[in-house]
Amino acid sequence: MLLLLSVILAVTLMPGSQKAPSDKAIFTFYKEPHGTWYIDLPDYPGPKGDLAMVAGADDMLDYLARGEKRVKVEMSEAPFNGALEMVRVKKDEPGSGAYYKPVNHHIQSVWLCDVTLYALGKFPEKIYFRAVE
Repeated sequence: MLLLLSVILAVTLMPGSQKAPSDKAIFTFYKEPHGTWYIDLPDYPGPKGDLAMVAGADDMLDYLARGEKRVKVEMSEAPFNGALEMVRVKKDEPGSGAYYKPVNHHIQSVWLCDVTLYALGKFPEKIYFRAVE
């Protein structure tokens, strides 16, 4: 997603920011008419294409959005009420992202690109998340 596992940025997290694992962040994701999901990070310094949600993250957003074209997703490294869980299964070389396995979910794999480092500051071992709108 998880994002996943694409989010209006309610909390801006800059790379390297010090954040407690129990802190929650809310991101907004939107789906364009051609079907691609994007995370809404207006201050992201790279090209829009970097913000595309692909390789399972798009499927997770379809699930969370329940047919809508926009969804806000709350995320944390610590469990919280109503949250789904993704566990990191593989972290590639820098520039190659990380793979996560959603726990107890039909989606088998979610790849998160290095924009995750911009948004969360790292690739957490676990990501807990839920749709909040």
